[in-house]
Amino acid sequence: MDDILFLVNRLDNLIASSRKMPLVDQLLVKEADIRSIIHEMRIAIPDEIKQARRIIQDKERILAQAREESERALKREGLLHSAEERSQEILRLAYEKAEQIKVEADAYVVETLRALRDHLATIEMDIGRSILSIEKGLASLEEVPEEEDVYEEEEAEDEQPPSRPTPRRASLAADTMGGPKFQQDSMQGDRG
Repeated sequence: MDDILFLVNRLDNLIASSRKMPLVDQLLVKEADIRSIIHEMRIAIPDEIKQARRIIQDKERILAQAREESERALKREGLLHSAEERSQEILRLAYEKAEQIKVEADAYVVETLRALRDHLATIEMDIGRSILSIEKGLASLEEVPEEEDVYEEEEAEDEQPPSRPTPRRASLAADTMGGPKFQQDSMQGDRG
């Protein structure tokens, strides 16, 4: 490009330094000088055109590479965006699953505690019944000496040979079967 500009400047200087013809708006230029410049232009122009074409091709190649790179960047960005959306979806599903598990665990704990409470209430009721039964049995044991005296008097009136009274068992099973009165009634039933 510099060669062409140089040659154009030489041509311009040649015209500027040429003589003007009087009364006519024309210049006198040496033919050899002008042909020399034109010849150099013919040689320089194809080189300049080739260089310009190379520059244009390089420019087009650079633009194509830039386009491809921008497309790749957009694709990467799209993939990154897609991956980010997917990770957000996975996180959302994980939070939902964790919340569901928490709710189910809470419900299980509540149900288990209710069942335990009901079971403990049943045990408490059974213990209460056992305590009452034991208290009745103890109360009946305290009444035994008086009843034994009555029993001995009744035997003396019948004038039967004295028999040994059946020993009192202080077990829960005997107490729940009616206590001493049950044993006394059963003994009288045996005798009758």
